[in-house]
Amino acid sequence: MNFPDETTIIIVDAPGLKGIRQRVQQLASRFAKIVSKNNGTVWYIDEPGNIVTVFISPEKPISNLWRWISGPEKTSDEIRHFIPPAGLPFGYHNVGINQWNHFWYRLTLGSRFKKGNGPVILIVANVLGYGWLGRLNETVSIYDCADEISEFKQASLNREAVKAQERKLIGAVDAVVTTSLNLHESKSPGAKKSMLIRNAAEIDHFKKARQKFPRPEDIKNLKKPIVGFYGYLADWLDWELIEYCAKNGAEFDWLYIGPTTRDLSSLEKLDNFHFIGKKPYDDLPQYLSHFSCAHIPFDRTPLTVNVNPVKIYEYLAASVPVVATPLPELELFSDICPVTDDPEKYLASIRQDIAENSEEKSNIRITRVENETWDQRILDYANLITELLT
Repeated sequence: MNFPDETTIIIVDAPGLKGIRQRVQQLASRFAKIVSKNNGTVWYIDEPGNIVTVFISPEKPISNLWRWISGPEKTSDEIRHFIPPAGLPFGYHNVGINQWNHFWYRLTLGSRFKKGNGPVILIVANVLGYGWLGRLNETVSIYDCADEISEFKQASLNREAVKAQERKLIGAVDAVVTTSLNLHESKSPGAKKSMLIRNAAEIDHFKKARQKFPRPEDIKNLKKPIVGFYGYLADWLDWELIEYCAKNGAEFDWLYIGPTTRDLSSLEKLDNFHFIGKKPYDDLPQYLSHFSCAHIPFDRTPLTVNVNPVKIYEYLAASVPVVATPLPELELFSDICPVTDDPEKYLASIRQDIAENSEEKSNIRITRVENETWDQRILDYANLITELLT
């Protein structure tokens, strides 16, 4: 599979390239492998936050005020990474502010932006990316929609303003790609073309968890079977369910890995609740190999009913039993993963899954997701781009 010579792919308003490895970073690294064969280039432009969030958000460091001065950085996988300066606040409130910010971002990128003689593919990863349209001489534009952004809980976010900007974005781009069926159905109206491309996993990476790694130092003292979760410990988790399970599942050690802005002090008073913070992506299989069960305790909200959690693919690739709450995209796996939000049934399912786990069931889990790879998703994406270019 090849793109035209000197194709330039630009991913804009994306989560930090060096942050938690998510969908957009996975796509970027694979696009780079494809286009580099024909002298093409991938640009990755972070969404830098604003002059307020850089002082309060660990994901938008204060260095975003000046990092742009050093210009784009070429990564080990040949991606040109640029972090614009923090913009004005209230871009989620006002289209005019958002447009001004992106005018400023483009100005700071300036002549350092180099494209080939081939087509330019613009992939917008956030509603705010509407402000990039037309500023990079794109041939084709795509909105990659992975969340119902209007439902994020941010003081600076005006839900109706975000929805209005998103409608303009959907109508302006050449195609909309969504990660869940719910998003596909809600974003397709008004789109010139729409396509469902779900999330996936680096299956071979998480298969490593089948081998028993030595216990990492920070879980060395956990003696009970581990029920684990990794990811953002955010408001979209069902914290009442988490507390119920920790208090009533005293026979387990409940392990939570990932960044958080929540106060977990009340939970950490429990002897069997363990929060160990964010861990490198490459180290996750070492921790997964010691999970007796993984779980996905998402609360059911207007935000979460639209998500397609990457971790379901990763947990299953690791062959561990999984229990989850009933989100539409997780119910697709209900034949092999118990799905419930009833606390008693949830905890009972964890107990049963651990007690009844077997080599046969482990193999079924891996087989279920062995083709749910980012390499396969990039083929789907490439076919869409090829169609848009013809």
